Amino acid sequence: MTKQQRHKAIVRRRIFVSLCVIILAAVILLIAFAIKAITSGENKENNSSAVSSDESSYVSDISSEDISSEEESVPSYPAVGPNGLDANYSNLLLVNRDNPLPENYDYEGNLTTIPDEYINGSLKQIDKNVWPYMKAMIDAAWADGVKLYVWSPYRSYDIQNMLFKKQVNRCIQNGISADKAEEEAAKVVSRPGTSEHNTGLAADFNMADDKFESTEMYKWMQEHAADYGFIMRYSGEKQPITGVIHESWHYRFVGINTAKEMNRLNMCLEEYVEYLYNR
Repeated sequence: MTKQQRHKAIVRRRIFVSLCVIILAAVILLIAFAIKAITSGENKENNSSAVSSDESSYVSDISSEDISSEEESVPSYPAVGPNGLDANYSNLLLVNRDNPLPENYDYEGNLTTIPDEYINGSLKQIDKNVWPYMKAMIDAAWADGVKLYVWSPYRSYDIQNMLFKKQVNRCIQNGISADKAEEEAAKVVSRPGTSEHNTGLAADFNMADDKFESTEMYKWMQEHAADYGFIMRYSGEKQPITGVIHESWHYRFVGINTAKEMNRLNMCLEEYVEYLYNR
């Protein structure tokens, strides 16, 4: 082998060795990067799990403590009312200007006659399931020396129609135009088929006059009516919702525990029915 050939062989070996070193270094770097990536991923997963666990614990703490403490707890009402009355029995039939009774509604099939001693008017019928509650309420008022009487309970469709037409005529006589008279009249006397009196579930007591609000009967009813399942159906505060003027004498049966809950929530029947629907 000549000197020149030996020189070329040495150069080729050096190049080969250099390439092997470079390749080995590259492999080592790749292995190091791979190990680092795997380790970093595990740490992130562990950290993520720890965060998720902490967040879950935090959310759980909010749900079980903060949220529950913010929500107003619903009182527990007894199942039995005065005189052994079923406190859970209720009737939430909603009748108003937007929810008239259906055409096939049985206006008289579920009525009973109120004994004369409880009446100070000419109308004498009420829903038979409501009467035990109403009687117990009036008896309790009498026992307290309060002269509570039923003045206007159930009204037939025809009677309501007659009363409504009279109110329309009054509005016209008072200068209200004929095209607006019915609308104004409906604020005072409900259109036939939209009155709670047509259901047998409501009654006026003693009188249909603002003077009732200054009587001992009104004060007694405000304190005790809910104990027998009755609410004052129309207040001035709720007129934008009910569409009816303040009537301190008009009470509607909804049920004992229902009446108590409605009073607690300060809701009229329209609001309470919507509240139950959306709950």
